Amino acid sequence: MTALHIPDRPPDRFAVRGVVHFGAGSLAVLLLLSTLAACGFRNPPPPPAPPRSEATAPPVTILPEKPLTPDQIALVQSMLAKRGYEPGPADGKMGPNTSRAIARYQREKGLTVDGAATASLIHHMRGQPEIAPQVISVETAIPPDLYPVGTRFVYSGIELHTVTGVKGARINWKTNLGDQYVTGPHFGLPELEWQSGTWKGTAVSTLPPETSWPPNQGMDIYFEVTSQEWNDAQGKNAQRHVSDVSWSCSNKGARAVKVPAGSFTTQAIVCDRSPAPTGAWQTRVWYYLPTAGHFARRDDFDDEGQEIAKMELVAILPGGNETQRKSRENAIHGALDRASPGETTVWRSPEGAESYVIRVNSGFYSPGGRQCRTYSVTKQGTLPRREFPAVACKSTRNKRWITPGLK
Repeated sequence: MTALHIPDRPPDRFAVRGVVHFGAGSLAVLLLLSTLAACGFRNPPPPPAPPRSEATAPPVTILPEKPLTPDQIALVQSMLAKRGYEPGPADGKMGPNTSRAIARYQREKGLTVDGAATASLIHHMRGQPEIAPQVISVETAIPPDLYPVGTRFVYSGIELHTVTGVKGARINWKTNLGDQYVTGPHFGLPELEWQSGTWKGTAVSTLPPETSWPPNQGMDIYFEVTSQEWNDAQGKNAQRHVSDVSWSCSNKGARAVKVPAGSFTTQAIVCDRSPAPTGAWQTRVWYYLPTAGHFARRDDFDDEGQEIAKMELVAILPGGNETQRKSRENAIHGALDRASPGETTVWRSPEGAESYVIRVNSGFYSPGGRQCRTYSVTKQGTLPRREFPAVACKSTRNKRWITPGLK
């Protein structure tokens, strides 16, 4: 069922958010099949070659890999920990936890499972993303460190999305445009509820609750979405506009992206919907950043493949109470003033319950001549590791570091 066209109806919800909120593209693969022609046997086939004697066959020798040094074992442990395999401390000693973590990694990557730390294992892990995406069910309760209440996601535009509450598998958001919406534990599926001015809406999909998100690389997901929207100012008699749309989403693999917050290795999650409302996106691409658990960029395309909107990550700012935020901001300002590229410092909350690593990265000058630096804030003691990347520029008025677009 296609959407009804109502003259007094506001722009499609997904069209509105398509310009100011979340992106996709499609990929086609052409397979060429060839056939083998059968050959006639007019002449007898040539006699087979004589078997090669053991004397002439070269010996096949598989040399065992050299044992790793403690430093190399510690490297393996560190790489496993970054990927969420929990090998225990990076102490350079092989133990049952490390062996189990290696075996789990080998099993998930299709390798020979022996639980051994080898140079081949190090080589294989270096070719994989440092942080594996946290794949969770679309109706799983939100992990406590995925979307902390008060966390702000700043995008080019300037778009500001703030987490206002988390309960079960529902995240409540508000924007600097006055909108409110509710999502599940994901960054790209249709919003469960939304409100913009006096207009409200809901969406229900046929996606099974056990479906993992983001999808695994190469996996295609198909589902239907039924949306309703109405003008709440009309009260109980408000006419409800219903639309049915088919969605298809897939993970296209690793992509390098550069946004104001920095340069990252992401995963391209591509979604198409049909029919797409007039003037709205048909294909959307989210560039998912596993270390942040959210997207670093989102691109929207119309039914002709033309890009109609783009959002790029400026900053993810951790939540917390006012005292925590001010103390953390002061520590970030100090690091941006003094730290060299790649240098880290540790900040602990005034209550002593949390600690974060502040890492200062590259520096550059904005088109207006202001000094800017990218940095990241990483909460300690949580797996998988959660990073909050950002960019800050020095104010010419008070010499303070501020996030572009924020007061």
